Parts: sequence; C-alpha cells; structure tokens
Amino acid sequence: MRQPFQILVIPFIKNETNYQFCALLRTDVAVWQFVTGGGEDGESILETAKRESKEELNLKGEFEMYKLDSYSTIPSFHFSFSKPYVVPEYCFAIDLTSFSGYIELSIEHRELKWLSYESVIRLLEWDSNKTALYELNERLKNDDMQPI
Repeated sequence: MRQPFQILVIPFIKNETNYQFCALLRTDVAVWQFVTGGGEDGESILETAKRESKEELNLKGEFEMYKLDSYSTIPSFHFSFSKPYVVPEYCFAIDLTSFSGYIELSIEHRELKWLSYESVIRLLEWDSNKTALYELNERLKNDDMQPI
C-alpha cells in the first residue's frame, strides 16, 4: 500500500572538471525531474529512496547515498490521497561516479541527460527539484557530504 510520503533522489557524478547531474524526462507528463517515488507498505524513507533509485535507473550495484536537508510538500491531489492534504518529500543524492554498471531507464522515463548544474537547473520543472539541486551543488563545492 502506498505510504503518504515522497522521495526525491539526485544522481550525480564527478568528472575531471566539475559535477554532472542526471535529469530524467518523465514518460507520462513530459517534464524533467530527478528520481522520485513513494513508500510502499512498511518501507522507511531511506529504504524507499534506495529502492526507487534502483528501479528507475535499473542499478544493480552499490552506490553512496546522502541525505539532504531540503524538504518540501506536494499537494495530495497529485497522488491518490484525500488526506493528508499535503505529502512530504524527502531529498537524497546518490554518487554514481564509481558505479561500474549500466544505467537503464524504467518505463517511467523516456530519456536521461547528464548535465552541469547550470544546464540541468534550466531543464527542471519543479521548484523542489531546483532547491534540492542547489543544496547538493553547494555541499559538493564545499566538500560537505556525509554518506548514510
């Protein structure tokens, strides 16, 4: 059963000169965003973030995950809930720099792009994605990342 919370996960990699972030184009509403999804049954927020990352990117290996401070709420009409009226969205990031596997999109997305901060922020539809990206970019610039 769907739990009344949402997660957002930003995949990123470090190349020789900067960081790049993975934006996904949704199949159903044609908007660019990061990995998103909701908790199932008794999943914790962290378990949901890991599962959604693996499902939406078809990840088969291990990766570093980080909790972000960014937090937002989404009106419940975007989901099948009548109450609560807003659903909390918890934000995370995953480092795929050393990931040796292949990324294959789920049916939820039709395209992905690895882009710089300046490029990806212009693509994103939702303010919550932009805020979380800003936080992640600042943390990366300041070497302020602690894996969970």
